Amino acid sequence: MDIGSAFTFMFDDEEWVKKLAIGGAIALVGTILSPIVVGLVLFLPLGGYMLETLKNVRDGQSKLPEWTDFGNLFKKGLMVFLIGLIYNIPVLLIACLSGGANAAIAQPDLDENVIQALTVLAGCLSCVQVILSLLISIIIPAALIRYAQYDTFGSAFQFGQVFALITGNFGGYIVAILLSWVAGLLAGLGVILCVVGVFFTFFWSMLVSANLYGQVAKQATI
Repeated sequence: MDIGSAFTFMFDDEEWVKKLAIGGAIALVGTILSPIVVGLVLFLPLGGYMLETLKNVRDGQSKLPEWTDFGNLFKKGLMVFLIGLIYNIPVLLIACLSGGANAAIAQPDLDENVIQALTVLAGCLSCVQVILSLLISIIIPAALIRYAQYDTFGSAFQFGQVFALITGNFGGYIVAILLSWVAGLLAGLGVILCVVGVFFTFFWSMLVSANLYGQVAKQATI
């Protein structure tokens, strides 16, 4: 795995300034408008662009995708969002149970033993939620790699093949996951540049992750 290129490959594109500027601007406007549905919808093309970048890296193409077919980017981004949402359903259910337990604790005139039991239950559920969220965050990239490969929604949920992709390429896959998290942390440095800068470094971190997953897809048998 070429770790160095994952963090810098986007700058090799002759139009990298324009392409990163568009992505960062979409992230900025999407965040500003996030209180309304339009803002959230604007993030979908970013997911589609990340998926197309993954495909380019997998296929050995050095250039970033073009910002031309927004319809396709929106569609692919919607699929990326739905894949992540479905995988996180167990986490959402546990979060609801934990929230319900915490809400019950706040009720007046509850028996002390019931309060203690609910407190323990809420704490356990929170721990399970954190662990499950971590595990799912590790699995989702493999699901996206398979979706990018076969272009069918169901391929992301062929769990046997998803886990086979992870275990069959375990070393490189885990390195890619860890480095993508590092890129996410580095994206926070955009705040140092200025508050607006964080949106461009956020988009940069998405491209880093796409490159890393694309390298896994290129080397793996999926």
